[in-house]
Amino acid sequence: MKEKTLNRNFIFLIIGQASSMFGTTLLKFTSSLLILDLTSSATSFGIITAIGYLPPVFLSPIGGIIADRSNKRNLMIALDGLYGIMAVLLVFSLSFSNVLILITVIMVGLSVVSSFESPVVQSSIPLIQEKDNLIQSNAIVSQINMIANLTGPLLAGLLYNAVGKAYLSGVQIIFSGCAICFFSAAIFEAFIKIPKISLAPISNPLHAIQKDIGESFYFLKSKQKYVFKAILLNAAFVLLIQPLITTGAPFIIRVVLNLSSVLNGLSQAFMGTAGLIGGIIAGVIANKFKTNKIYWLFWIMGISIAVFGIVLLLDLSANLTYIIFVIIGIIIFISASIAGIFIMSAIQQNVPNDMLGRIMSFYSAIVSVALPIGILFYGYLYGRFINHLAAIMFFTSIAIFGIGYIGKKTYYYL
Repeated sequence: MKEKTLNRNFIFLIIGQASSMFGTTLLKFTSSLLILDLTSSATSFGIITAIGYLPPVFLSPIGGIIADRSNKRNLMIALDGLYGIMAVLLVFSLSFSNVLILITVIMVGLSVVSSFESPVVQSSIPLIQEKDNLIQSNAIVSQINMIANLTGPLLAGLLYNAVGKAYLSGVQIIFSGCAICFFSAAIFEAFIKIPKISLAPISNPLHAIQKDIGESFYFLKSKQKYVFKAILLNAAFVLLIQPLITTGAPFIIRVVLNLSSVLNGLSQAFMGTAGLIGGIIAGVIANKFKTNKIYWLFWIMGISIAVFGIVLLLDLSANLTYIIFVIIGIIIFISASIAGIFIMSAIQQNVPNDMLGRIMSFYSAIVSVALPIGILFYGYLYGRFINHLAAIMFFTSIAIFGIGYIGKKTYYYL
């Protein structure tokens, strides 16, 4: 008999994840506002922010090894407990004169913890769900993440605006609320029962790392080359799509179209909501849409980007161009969300339980590398070819079509 998607273990998992994700977005956004106020320097702010991207790139593979060799439930509890401790440290750091240095160190610590958290959660879902429920499960987790990313910054902005940097005691209250979110998540996660996976013990940690990483690459290159190809294709997709919109939206709206920051904020809200809608749709069509049809979604995105390129050539009014851009962005984010959920689920279904942590950490590390490269790449393109934006759209459209074409065979075998 097929088990329900919302079983006891998964309910505790998503409640814990909701509390943890909300606390994370609230803490990071509040910290970024505080850092910007304390430094009044875009350069310093950019450097501190960029530092936070580095730990997952290097530590995610080790996080996957730990996830496969440890009790996943206890690891979740420990990681959220560490998040909570760091939030408490942020509270106390505001009382010292070298507050900026302390905040930077703690933010790096948070990034280190996140390097271990993602592989643990992603490798736990297949152990508490039947394979037929994986798409719905990943869709639910994706929706929680989207909601946290929408509501966390909004609430952080409202609260921070109310207290401001002049009232650090008020910021301490926000950080205290984040700590409560993390400790609450740890409590809920204590009720999860995750089957244990037994791996052969290795006394030397360095040998364990070497052996586990070697096994992972052998598995991907020899036994599941289509999983390996799917991961690489998804990294190429992330490099192209997300920076095209996230880097391009503020540039096109504020600089090219010369429209207000309010319209820029609205575009971000619409596209964030589109990602949430995509997660809902993925859950609804889980048993109807097949993984081997994912390339259709890439072609939809490719066509949408090409259409916007044509719009840019027509020299329409700024407001009409903005409306079309937002509509196309919504289509792209819905399609990207659905594709991402189905790809993630297909990878999980084709990986043995005792390797889930390592393979999912490799997946996270590749995406973590691709995203900042894409941001730098499109930042250069938008700045260098400001008078030829249509060419950027057509280039990206062709590249996305190429990924869809190459992926057609790959997704068929997943």
